[in-house]
Amino acid sequence: MAASENKHRNRIILWSIIIGSAVVIGFLTHTVSFHTIHDWGKHMNGWLLFALMAFLPLAGVPISVLCVMAGAKWGPWNGLAATAAAVSINLILSWLMMRSWLRAPVEKILQKTHYKKPELEKGEYAGVCILTALIPGPSYTVKNYFLSLSNLPFRIIFGIGLPAHLFAMTPGIFFGNFTGAMDWTKGTFLIVYTVLLIGASHFLVRRIRARKRRSHDAKFAMATK
Repeated sequence: MAASENKHRNRIILWSIIIGSAVVIGFLTHTVSFHTIHDWGKHMNGWLLFALMAFLPLAGVPISVLCVMAGAKWGPWNGLAATAAAVSINLILSWLMMRSWLRAPVEKILQKTHYKKPELEKGEYAGVCILTALIPGPSYTVKNYFLSLSNLPFRIIFGIGLPAHLFAMTPGIFFGNFTGAMDWTKGTFLIVYTVLLIGASHFLVRRIRARKRRSHDAKFAMATK
């Protein structure tokens, strides 16, 4: 009984911290106008902006805001190139941190809250990696640490996760470039791209669920023979 109460209490504390942090970050993000963020990015030193993109997301700073600034500073294509380099650094450092000093504290939290470390089957590697990068909602920082904590090989996280992250970040980069002179054509492009992004995420969710269902049915059929 006591163990169950501790589990419930620890989960409440964990989710309170996560939700509270998200609310604070969201409030700070939305109290600043996109035009202000555009101006910050446009006039910021390029090397400083790149350093912010490479290291701040490791501490939970939203990459979406930095992508808007990258689009404003470098334009869409150079902004994508700079973002690709920054995301590469994010993925490498997230992996190294989660596989060294950060792993024990995170596993201790999971143990206290009775959550299991993510263990994926080989057939799920690519789909889960792409879905984690594309799905809206969870923060970019949490996504990277989640993938690094799982049993996914780094070559999958980097080789598949990098282009998937860039695909998801493209609207923010283009938006940063467009905020200086937004029109209907640019707005329509962003809407269509975002719909495609949501559609791709939905398709992957259905496909992964179908794969799990087939795997479960096959195991059940073998067990009943």
